[in-house]
Amino acid sequence: MNNQILDHPFTDYWDIFILKHQHPINITLHILGILFFYGLLFYTWKLQNFWLLLGLPLTQLLGLAGHFLFEHSHIDLQDAVFYWRASYCLGKMLFRIWTGKYQDDIRQRQEI
Repeated sequence: MNNQILDHPFTDYWDIFILKHQHPINITLHILGILFFYGLLFYTWKLQNFWLLLGLPLTQLLGLAGHFLFEHSHIDLQDAVFYWRASYCLGKMLFRIWTGKYQDDIRQRQEI
C-alpha cells in the first residue's frame, strides 16, 4: 500500500502490513531474514570484517522470496527498502510473534 490509496478501512500501516504477512512460510522467512540481518551485523562487529556488510541486502531476499512464492501480495520495493515504517513493522511483527499475539492480530484484521 502506498500513500495514494485512500479507500480502505485501515488508517495505520501496521494493519496493512499484517494483511500482507499472513502465510506461515512467508512469516518464517521474514523472521529468518531479520535474524540473519542482526547476526551479520554482530559478526561484522565481532570479526571487524566490514566486507560482511555487503551481505546485508541478501537478508531482504528471504522476505521477498516469501512474498513471491507463498504470500503473493503486492510489495512496494521502495517502501520495503527505503522507508522506516517497513522496518518498524518487521520489528513489531517479531515482537508480537515472540509474545504469541501475532495470530490474534491477523484474525482481528481479517474480521475488519
